[in-house]
Formats: sequence, C-alpha cells, structure tokens
Amino acid sequence: MKPRLPIASDRTVFLTILALPVIHFCVSKVALSLAFKNGVTVVWPTAGIYLSAVLLLGYRIWPAILLSELLINSFLIYQNFLVSVSISIIDLFDPLLVTFGIYHFIGHYYFLNRSQDVFKFVGVIMAFPLLTTTLATTVLCLNGVASWTAYGESWWSWWTSIVISMLLVTPVLLTWSKRSRQLRQFRKFWIIELALLLFLTAVITYVAFSGEYSVEYMLIPLLAWSAFRFQHKEVTLLIVIMSGIAIWGTAKGFGSFVRPSVNESLVLLQSFVGVIALSTLLLSAVIHENRQAALELQQANEELEQRVDKRTLELKNALQELQHTQFQMIQSEKMSSLGQLVAGVAHEINNPVNFIHGNISHLNKYMQDLLRMLQLYQQRYLSNDPEIQALAEEIDLEFLVEDLQKMLASMKMGTDRIRSIVLSLRNFSRMDEAEFKTVDIHEGIESTLLILQHRLKDKPECRAIEVKRDYGSLPQIECYPGQLNQVLMNILVNAIDALEEVNAKRTYQQIEENPSQITIRTAVKDIQWIEISVADNGPGMTQQVQNRIFDPFFTTKPVGKGTGMGMAISYQIITEKHKGKLECFSTLGKGTEFIIQLPIRS
Repeated sequence: MKPRLPIASDRTVFLTILALPVIHFCVSKVALSLAFKNGVTVVWPTAGIYLSAVLLLGYRIWPAILLSELLINSFLIYQNFLVSVSISIIDLFDPLLVTFGIYHFIGHYYFLNRSQDVFKFVGVIMAFPLLTTTLATTVLCLNGVASWTAYGESWWSWWTSIVISMLLVTPVLLTWSKRSRQLRQFRKFWIIELALLLFLTAVITYVAFSGEYSVEYMLIPLLAWSAFRFQHKEVTLLIVIMSGIAIWGTAKGFGSFVRPSVNESLVLLQSFVGVIALSTLLLSAVIHENRQAALELQQANEELEQRVDKRTLELKNALQELQHTQFQMIQSEKMSSLGQLVAGVAHEINNPVNFIHGNISHLNKYMQDLLRMLQLYQQRYLSNDPEIQALAEEIDLEFLVEDLQKMLASMKMGTDRIRSIVLSLRNFSRMDEAEFKTVDIHEGIESTLLILQHRLKDKPECRAIEVKRDYGSLPQIECYPGQLNQVLMNILVNAIDALEEVNAKRTYQQIEENPSQITIRTAVKDIQWIEISVADNGPGMTQQVQNRIFDPFFTTKPVGKGTGMGMAISYQIITEKHKGKLECFSTLGKGTEFIIQLPIRS
C-alpha cells in the first residue's frame, strides 16, 4: 500500500537530501562514542530517522537515504568501498520494508493512538529487519569485517540496534512532526508539571546509571505519570531522555547493568530500554483510547440529548398542531351545523312568509275595493236606514277603516322585516362553503350583526351597544365567505363580551356619559387591498395579552366560557386561507381595534 505523503513536495525532498547526510553523520558520531569496548552500539538512531522520513515523505525519499549511507559508510565506518556500497543498499531496504509492513498491517503511519497498532508496529520492526540483518552480517563476514565465529553475536547486535532505534526514535519524530488540529494552551501549571517531570526523570536516571544505586524501578511511576497526564509528544520525549541517559551510563561503565561480559551488559540494557519504551507507549495508547472513547461518548450523549430535545420539541409541536386541528375541526363542524340549521330554518320560514307577504298585497287591493264599495254604500243608503247608521256608530266604522289600512301596512312591514331576516340568515348560512366566491363584504357584516342583534339591543340588565358604521365604497372581493363571516363573528363576540364585562362594573350614569360603542369601518387600501376595522371602547388589553391574543388555547375568559381557539382560527383563516393580515391594537382602559386586510383578488 502506497503511503500517504503528509508533507510531500519537491522542495521538501531536496532539502531532505541535503540535510540527511549531515544528520546521519552527527548521529553516527554520537552513537559510536557510546559504543561498548567491542565496538557494538546499543542503538543506531539513523534507522529510526530513516523510517520516520519514509513514513512522512514517502518512498521517493530513498535517494536521500542511499546518498547519506554511501557518504558516511565510505568516509567514516568502512574502508572497503564494496562493503560500503553493499551495506548502504541493505540499510536502504530497512526503512522501505518496514514502511511497507506498517501500511500493510496498520493502514496508516501514525500508530500511537491505539494499543493494537503499537503491538503491530513492534511486530513489524522486529520481523521485517530479519532479512536485511542476515544479509548485512553475511556481507561483513565475507569481507572479513566480522568473524564467522562471532556471526551470531554480530547478527544479534545488528538486529537489536535497528529494532531499539526504530522503537525509540521513530515515535518521537512522528509525534513532534505531526500537526495538531488545535494548539495546546500552555498554562503555567502545565509547564511547571512538565518541567518537574523531566527534572525528576533526569535526576533518577542519572543516579541509577552513574553510581552504584539500583533505583531503575523508580522510573516506572514517572513513565505512568507522563502517560496519564501528558500527550504523545511529552511521553516519547521522556522515553528518549531516559533511554539516552541509561545508554550513556552503561556504556561508561556505570549502573546495575554493567557486567564483566559486554554481551551480557548489552542484553540487559537493551531489554531495559525496550521494555520501558514498549510499556510506556502501550500505556499511553490505552489512555488515549479511553480519552477518545470518553470524548466520543460525551459527543454521542450530547448528540442524543439534542436529538431527544429535537424530538420532544417535534412531539410538542405535533401535539399542539393536533389539538389546534382538533379544535378547528370541532369549530368547523359547529359552524357547519349552525349553517345547515340556519339554512334549514330560513327555508322553512321563507315559504310561509312569502305566502303571507304575497297575499297581503292582494288583501290590501281587495280591501281597497271593499272600502270604495262601503263608502259608496254609505253615501246612498246609510242616512235612510237608522239600523245601519246605529251599527256603524257602534263599531266605529271610520276608525275601523282607518285602522285596517294601518294594520295591513304594519303586516306588510312585518313580513318585509321577516324576509330581510331570512335573507340575512341565508347569507350567514354560507359559513360552511369551502369555495372561493365573489361577495359583498358589507352584506356579510350586516348578516353577522343581524345574528348578534339579540346581544346588541337594550336589555333590562344592560344598556344597548351602539354600532356605528363607516362603510367605504368597496368592490366585491374573492374570498371564502363562510370563513370570513366566522372571523367577523369571533371579533364582534369578543368586543361584545368585553363591553358587557366593563358595563357590569359601571353605574347607569357612567354608561350614559360614555355609552358602549362598536365602530365598523371599511375602506380600499392601496388599490389591491381592502381594510375592515372593528373597534370598541371597552377595557382594552395589556401588552402581554396582545402578544398572545392569536396563540392557540390562550383565553382570558373564565373556565368553560372560552376555548382559546377563536382568534387563533381567525388568524389562520385571514393569513393562511386568504393571504391577508390580521392585527390587534389595544390600549388598556381605552379600547381595542382589530384590523383585517384582504386582497381584492386572490
């Protein structure tokens, strides 16, 4: 699998080619200075540096590695040019093969975040250098650089130096070259804690490997401290510092790992360095996994809470919408039933009233003919017959004739009034109509006022409510007439309720001085709109009530006297059904005004 190139660029590769030989030379000098008496080094840091370079920059960095190896091997380590070239090529394959293994078994170059990836990394750096170690040892023995009798020791020293180098150097270079998504906030306490940890590590390691005190075990709490309290950068740096002091002290003949046998000392030191590095990296990875799991759990919990809140809000809105729809359906059914009832009553009344009204006209005509006949009879025969004259005086014939005409006129006026009421009832009965119609708004207003006439007229317990009309010249508009009548009914009923409530608290004199009034105004607004204003001089409303007047289920009436849906339904009818506007303006103690604006053409 081809590695990703986090920093891949031609300029970076060129700078690496220039810098890598210098770095290799300096590191090699330091490593050789810490070699044991037989020339064996515990760690060969360049192997870890090469691996880090390939992981970070990709396989195309191989020319820089090969050039660096050729230069240092030829001028610093080996005298034989053929050996230098062979070892350089073999050293080149170490980072390339290990990189291939890391990407094949782990899938990405940064392996420190998961404990299983750390195990895989250790397995890869132990397994893949086996072939190159064998080749390198064989080349050295064939060319006389190493003895065949010491083949096993040479092979072990070469392999362990590569493994320890990759285990120590590669993690610290990867972590410190990794770009953090967010910059750490270097707080004062954090800096003090890190400085204290590094100081204690240096002191204890120095004491353990510069004298005769075997206190290496005291480093374990410090490693655990770093893993629990710090990130990978600080942990890997601490491992390098601790291992460096241990290697320096043992190479100089100090510490509990020094034995008469160099190989024994080498094994003890490498075991110590390998164990502390592996243990600390594993502990750090496990802690990182726990932190990441806790963070993901917290994020999941927050996301779950957000979803629960969102779902709760959706359920709440759905419940309110359901209640709103339910009340609207009930209201619509009531108004539909009322419309059907009114239409039926109007129809039943209209038939006999039309019969009476039509017969009154004929009766009046017949009575006029009879009266003319009676007058002619009086002129010719009344004075000659005393009995007829006495009967005429007894029944007051002149009064009967005069009153009969008045009675017929009154009956005609009464039937006209009944017919007008029936017509208004029939207009109001259109409340259940669902289709758009072109209607006269004033006709709907008058029909609604007629239905409410019993609440407007003078009663023993309440003075009459005066209705003032200020109608403008309105064109017929397209609307749902039944629903619009329902809105007018709701607004007028609320106005009447408010006026009756305030009148119940006023004296007769106060009512006479300031009588209850409802003013209805209509006008054309901006050519394409009409405006209907219904204002009363009632008690008015507070700002808090105004803000909620159109909210579903909000009512200021006592329990059982209001559902809180009237104005909410009215607002929906005007704004949603008719694409108009319904506004409320009120001043406490002065009155309330509702303004309806409707488009003339929808």
